[in-house]
Amino acid sequence: MKTLLIASAALLLGATAANAESYVSILGGPTFAPGINVSGTKNDMDTGFNVGARYGYYLDNWNLPNVSVEADGFFNRSTFKAANAGRIESSSYMANLIYHLPTGSPFEIYGGAGIGAVQTNFDNSAGNHGGSTVLGWQALGGVDYRVSEQASLFAEYRYQNAHNVNAGGLAQIGNTSNNLSVGVKWRL
Repeated sequence: MKTLLIASAALLLGATAANAESYVSILGGPTFAPGINVSGTKNDMDTGFNVGARYGYYLDNWNLPNVSVEADGFFNRSTFKAANAGRIESSSYMANLIYHLPTGSPFEIYGGAGIGAVQTNFDNSAGNHGGSTVLGWQALGGVDYRVSEQASLFAEYRYQNAHNVNAGGLAQIGNTSNNLSVGVKWRL
């Protein structure tokens, strides 16, 4: 994971010098985890929450108009519907490629995908707990509304999927989530 973070930082620093516009965003909202599979048994989940931040830059100077690359940190947590049954949470670090559809108005539509590392942590009332870092991916899209030259408000949907993990003595814990977020983006 350290190699992924170092490579992402080098990519961002190198590209920022060649790019006129970069941005940072913060976001948060509800997480809807589908039934989580634990050792082949489906467990229903309550609505959880998510928070995140990202740094991105546009690739216009690289002859890729309306395309940006992002480094994305995202956290979400959900609990099992059964009382005191446990929880699953994940922290992800992704590199995203995003296309921004120009509309000629303050509204912008965007969508893209990312790949990176997902740290999944699991615990339940039976005393099983643990964590593991695996490869994951995500697809996201949203609407951005520019309120000033420097700031935008946005709403987005993010589907995130991590490879199954073995944690806390349990095998094949599936980790997928559906996330709705709202946030603020500042252009640097």
